[in-house]
Amino acid sequence: MQNVTNMHQAAMEFADRAELARRAGDLSAFVEFSTQALELEAKAAWVMSNQTDLEPTRSILFRSAATLAIEVGRLREAEQLIAAALAGNPPAEIAEELRDLLEDVYFQRHLEVKGVTLSPGDVQMTLEGNAVGFGIARSDIFVQRLKDLETLLYRTAERLMGQEFRESGRRKKSLSESFELYLSVPRAASFAVTLRLGQSSQLNLPGVDFTTNTMKVLLDDLALVNEGNLEALKNSIPDESYRVNFMGLAERLAPDGKEIRTVGFTTAPDQVKRVVALVATKKQLRERVRKIPKNLTTATDEKEVVITGLLLEADATNRKEGIIEVVDADGTAHKIIVPRGMMRDIVKPMFEEEVVVIGISRQGRIDLVTIDLADTDTGKE
Repeated sequence: MQNVTNMHQAAMEFADRAELARRAGDLSAFVEFSTQALELEAKAAWVMSNQTDLEPTRSILFRSAATLAIEVGRLREAEQLIAAALAGNPPAEIAEELRDLLEDVYFQRHLEVKGVTLSPGDVQMTLEGNAVGFGIARSDIFVQRLKDLETLLYRTAERLMGQEFRESGRRKKSLSESFELYLSVPRAASFAVTLRLGQSSQLNLPGVDFTTNTMKVLLDDLALVNEGNLEALKNSIPDESYRVNFMGLAERLAPDGKEIRTVGFTTAPDQVKRVVALVATKKQLRERVRKIPKNLTTATDEKEVVITGLLLEADATNRKEGIIEVVDADGTAHKIIVPRGMMRDIVKPMFEEEVVVIGISRQGRIDLVTIDLADTDTGKE
């Protein structure tokens, strides 16, 4: 038992060094230290494999080793470690965590790029869930996310080029012509396609691959939204209009937890490989980004309101904010203030549709927090 304790302590020391390397951006050192931690932790776990009465120590060691295996991409080994842990008598809570890890292994497999060569600037998008089969997906679910991703790419490009946020009007013709999204034939990895950004010489700068950088920034920001790290997102996207727009589109891109459980992105292997998995659901993202004051009282004249009705009017002529009108089942028209950044890409596509609006009523006005089609999960129980 002492040997097991020593191996575990040594493994945790390597894991700590790996985390420091990750924070410093030293990927090679991160992989090296994580691999050393994995080998020690796995060895300690296998020593305990037949001692099923020593719980939760036994299952915790296997869980720790499996987590490290996933970190360094040794998915088959992670699967074996999880299976060994579940074959014992782990406590219910740890058993559930092990099953969650196994789901992570399966999803990482979906994200693997198989039989396809990705170039710098390429990204593989993978969908997984009940609405997705082996190389097939419901068209509305896929097309909507593809269009939202395309909008996010163009918005990110405009932001990186220093353009003022565009609430109305079309994107510049020069940008559309020289910054185009190409789509591969869908592949059977749950449902996976390759997205490629084409770039003309108009956007070429010496020593800069604008398309690759745009994709990198986009995935970095999506990872921050998924983690709920809004402070870091604010530093990355200081312009409030761009930030509001990004969070709204990221919410539309996110899984619903039913038809789509995960939306993943994998970059080219010849870059610093990135895997970004959106696992936070639309509902979870709404809860993270809502600016609803807690403990609302009548004294503040502020309250959360939910309005279901037909979106019949959208006015974006005011540069600071827009106005929409939603008519409910009783025929009452509700004027709702839309923050800059949400009108064109998020609100207007729902024009003349039945929608659910969540807002804050204060001082005689309603400020929009979220809006979605009425037949989708709005985050309300």
